[in-house]
Amino acid sequence: MTAEAEAGALPATAVFARTRTFNWLRRDGNALLWTETRPSEARTVLVRWEPGGEPVDLTPPGRSCSNIVGYGGIPYGVAPDGEILACDSEDQRIHSVRRGTAVTPAAPGKSIRWSDFVVADDHVYAVREQHHDDGRVANELVRVGREAPHDCVALDSGHDFVGAPRVSPDGSRLAWITWDHPRMPWDGTQLWVADLTPEGIGTATRVAGSTAESVVEPTWTPDGDLVFLSDRSGWWNPYRLGDTEPLVAMEADMGGPLWFLGLRNLDVFADGRLVVKWMIGGVEHLGVRHLDGRLEEVSTPYTQFVSPTVVGDRIAVVAAGHRHAPAVLLLDPAVGGRGEVVRDNGVEVPATVAVPEAITYPTTDGAVAHAFWYAPTVPTDGPPPLIVNCHGGPTSQVVPVLDLRQQYWTSRGYGYLEVNFRGSSGYGRAYRDALKGTWGVVDVDDAVAGAQYLVAKGLVDGSKLVIRGLSGGGWLTLCALAFRDVFAAGGSMNGVADAYTMATDTHKFESRYLDSLIGPLPEARELYDERSPVTAADRITALLILLQGEADDVVPADQAEAIAAVLRERGVEHEHHVYAGEGHLFAKAENLVHALEAERDFYARVLAAQGSSTAGGTR
Repeated sequence: MTAEAEAGALPATAVFARTRTFNWLRRDGNALLWTETRPSEARTVLVRWEPGGEPVDLTPPGRSCSNIVGYGGIPYGVAPDGEILACDSEDQRIHSVRRGTAVTPAAPGKSIRWSDFVVADDHVYAVREQHHDDGRVANELVRVGREAPHDCVALDSGHDFVGAPRVSPDGSRLAWITWDHPRMPWDGTQLWVADLTPEGIGTATRVAGSTAESVVEPTWTPDGDLVFLSDRSGWWNPYRLGDTEPLVAMEADMGGPLWFLGLRNLDVFADGRLVVKWMIGGVEHLGVRHLDGRLEEVSTPYTQFVSPTVVGDRIAVVAAGHRHAPAVLLLDPAVGGRGEVVRDNGVEVPATVAVPEAITYPTTDGAVAHAFWYAPTVPTDGPPPLIVNCHGGPTSQVVPVLDLRQQYWTSRGYGYLEVNFRGSSGYGRAYRDALKGTWGVVDVDDAVAGAQYLVAKGLVDGSKLVIRGLSGGGWLTLCALAFRDVFAAGGSMNGVADAYTMATDTHKFESRYLDSLIGPLPEARELYDERSPVTAADRITALLILLQGEADDVVPADQAEAIAAVLRERGVEHEHHVYAGEGHLFAKAENLVHALEAERDFYARVLAAQGSSTAGGTR
């Protein structure tokens, strides 16, 4: 790496120092609410903004607004009278922000958790997750009184999972979704509607969804119609209850997998127009579906739109783009999408930015896979080394937006490939289902094929290939190193090493996920062992760095330790870092920085051993 390139390399401290992550954008009259995850403070804060003012923290200093139902979900709700109710991460109870009092009872050890709640009249309708002493976890739809003694009534206790309770505008009906093991919510859900009664609800009627149809995001229109997203056509499109045809028919996903309770991809104007988003080629678009059925795109420079929310005649959204870090925006569709920045995320955009190029390339079985290629932003002596990044999930996706973690590597002379392997969302149900029964095979095929595609084009050095990933992406990384001989090094962050242990030790939400990705247990036990990289760790010859959260309850720390133990016994060079107090997603800025710098130094050392390397180790 040249001295000029070293001077321009992005420091790890700059990647995380001021960054804020925005989630759960909602309206509060003409005001906006959202949560901000702040690594520099190691907490998540509920923030409120009023027109003409500055954003104000509603979460007291030293506290955090979040919940731990599954992977978490929306941790607050707004009552019609303006009262804001929010979860406190320390006790997992719902509290009134204004009064400072708890609405839900105390529970030892955070054994009762709350998410995705709405407030109507004198009640809160919520998802309650209760952890019993015998290990059983019950997910229920409940009604809680806003006033003392906060009476709690169970409304739906007959399913493994519930979500999205939504009260009709006139307060007479409740809609919600359910799903049951072994399905995940992107496999099949059911949409229910019931009349509200003084005692709770009347007879519940299933109105949409099945074991093979994923229905998400029930949303009431101002005139009392119920709209929702369904993938019955193979794509998540919006439907109105009672109609057989979608409100927008498009071979594009207009929703996404329900990893978190409360996700929003559509909203409704007061006059009945819909705000929708859709993904084509991995890029998101935002638009308005008019009453005459016409779809009008809102023209913006952004490629990702999170939590689109109607505020009067405008659309609030968390948006990001190739050269735009995520920000809370208010867009006016009547004037070509122009609007104002309500809150930026504090990122200082580098002068030189690697802009992603969408690529589609051939892979095994005559299929194709999708990815985004980021070329280095500094000169290199010949083809650069390559980092292949594999997203978690695996039923998830990457989108082409500015992320300083990508720029960190490209500013050091690495090429960077973000792979949306088969099984990723955003490309329709058939692509999503292509991973069923083949986890650890076709996803690895697609990562390998992506690297080889770039090598064949002369864009990267085939002797300096690195693969990395978080969680399910860590599994892909470990599989690639154990079962293939392509990569010189790898990095696994909280990665799955033993599929069987994962299936038996993980949290309830994912405890049957591998039924579809590998096969049901106990029938498929041999296949679990055959696919797991821990059983083939003695075949790993590439150098490996393991980064693990000590308190991870999704992929427990013993998964990384099992791999490290084999490598230690064989004398294979590796690094194994365990971060105290960190869970599945690291929260503390100092740990995020340390992990990134450790990875950087590790890869630089490995690739230098391959010969003269253009990839530097500059801090």
